[in-house]
Amino acid sequence: MRRLRPVGGWLVVLGLLLGAVLLVGSGGTAAAQTAPGQVSGSDVSTGAQLFVQSCAACHGTQGQGTAAAPAIAGRGAADVDFVLRTGRMPLSDPRQQMVRNKPVFDDAQIRAIVAYVAGLGGGPAIPSPDVTRGDITRGRSLFIQNCAACHAATGAGDAVGGGFEAPGLSQADPLTVAEAMRVGPGAMPVFDPRLFPDQDVNDVAAYVQYLRRAPSPGGLAIADVGPVAEGFVAGIIGLGLLLLVVAWIGRPVRVQLPGRPGRRGRGDAP
Repeated sequence: MRRLRPVGGWLVVLGLLLGAVLLVGSGGTAAAQTAPGQVSGSDVSTGAQLFVQSCAACHGTQGQGTAAAPAIAGRGAADVDFVLRTGRMPLSDPRQQMVRNKPVFDDAQIRAIVAYVAGLGGGPAIPSPDVTRGDITRGRSLFIQNCAACHAATGAGDAVGGGFEAPGLSQADPLTVAEAMRVGPGAMPVFDPRLFPDQDVNDVAAYVQYLRRAPSPGGLAIADVGPVAEGFVAGIIGLGLLLLVVAWIGRPVRVQLPGRPGRRGRGDAP
């Protein structure tokens, strides 16, 4: 039997050591990875920095609120994700009303800020709506009963008084609908999970998606042009028609009196 040379033996030992190092390294990397649905410590650290830079001046360093803006500690991940993902925050002026805009932060930054603020207190987590399980017919009934008074029957939005405006839902994806129902942004009420369980949210979200792609076979729907009531538009059109009728009735009429011939022109014969 041939004996293993010393050099060959060292190579075998080095190979075994290298394999052990790679195995331990891969195990350590796998252990360090964040499980789906969780946030890492680096997310929270990055979120804290972004929060101090862009949010703390109004909401306080610990989200406790200031004279310029309310407290957000305890509002929950769903609220923060909603306002950041839809571009409603941050505001250039705290006196402005939140309206949908292009997001200021990218997805990774939003996730980091959400992780930091969620750690400041409780509040609802980010929901997981499933419109494939939603019942559009039932969602329509729930929408008419609870949403149409502010968002209009077509979801076009409308003024709700007090300087507030219920936005149109043409850009409301299922997650946006679910988050809004759970956190109640602006003048919108909170839909308590005890009264509106997740299935109700799925139904409403499914119906809103239907409204976003619903056809208008009769032409342009009046309510789809913005938060203007159909009655107001009808009143303007009716007033215009009334003015036309009054103008037609009051137009001057020339009457030819008997025995008084009309004025002759210069070229007429005597």
